[in-house]
Amino acid sequence: MTSITERCGGHITLLFTVDKTNSLMRSQGSKGAGFSIHHGVEATGTIHRQPMSDVNKMNGITPDKRLEKMAPLLPEVSVRDVSGDHVEHVDIYLDLIQACYDATLIRQDESIRLDVRLECPRSQGFGMSAAGLIAAGRVIHALTGRGRLSQYLKIAHRIERAHGAGLGDVLGASVGGVELRLSPGAPGWPGHAVSFTAEVPVVLAWNPLEERHTSTYINDPAWQRSITAAGETGVERLSLGDWTPKRWPDLLHESRTFATTSGMLDEDERAHIFQSVLQSVQQGGWQSTMAVRLCMLGSSVAVLPRNIEQETNLDALKSLAERIREQGFACLITSISSLNHLD
Repeated sequence: MTSITERCGGHITLLFTVDKTNSLMRSQGSKGAGFSIHHGVEATGTIHRQPMSDVNKMNGITPDKRLEKMAPLLPEVSVRDVSGDHVEHVDIYLDLIQACYDATLIRQDESIRLDVRLECPRSQGFGMSAAGLIAAGRVIHALTGRGRLSQYLKIAHRIERAHGAGLGDVLGASVGGVELRLSPGAPGWPGHAVSFTAEVPVVLAWNPLEERHTSTYINDPAWQRSITAAGETGVERLSLGDWTPKRWPDLLHESRTFATTSGMLDEDERAHIFQSVLQSVQQGGWQSTMAVRLCMLGSSVAVLPRNIEQETNLDALKSLAERIREQGFACLITSISSLNHLD
């Protein structure tokens, strides 16, 4: 059997809105801004096809072979987290495969086996569910040759919304780089995002003892109101003018404002990791070159360059990572990914 491996980087949101009033999953999502990273999800898949069975000969004539009516073969999914441990709940991937059956992207005589490996922690704002669905969709597309990649992206967005696992991660990851999501929804339509390239290293830090599931916030009316009000203001300002690397300082400013006005920075655990990492940056004397920003919606932060046109001091990032780990937080040095294409 042919084995295919595909990847998709994670996605980090810095500011966003909650748009989930539409009854159609494809129209739900969020406006906002963020960036994709190289670390993400690697998925390996194989496809098994049941052999066609002969029908009985009639009057000495052998009819063409045909498929007997059969129930769909059961898919197999194995997921390992960033620590190498098996993830028990894999329903999001099973639902993706079922959606591909429903769309005839997988045929009834075919079964899929997926082995998924996460390179970042779950429920920390790094977009692992979106990256996993996109990587799995790419695998199925490569194995079957059916449909267009944009079709799998739309399915991924719908499945993620059905599980309450994210709002704009699939849309953001679909364009890559540093994106501004101007219209909520599935990639292509009705969702719309623009992006620019900024392949610079960043530091991600998170509290391994604290997780935040997206649904906790987007299903709470009070959080919806505060997040959306702050996000709408940020998106409105960022959408003034062309979205180019020159807007990076504006993104840093608006993301910092969003964290405060939305109330995200008022939560104790977020405030703790934010202040701890910020203190590490200041102690190292890097505050003029590094900015600390909350990752939405985890108990995590990203340390970003203030100027993306200047060469990054990798030794300084490694030293910062050591300081962060000494405080009991987990840490990863990655980089902003290049741009993606729908097809």
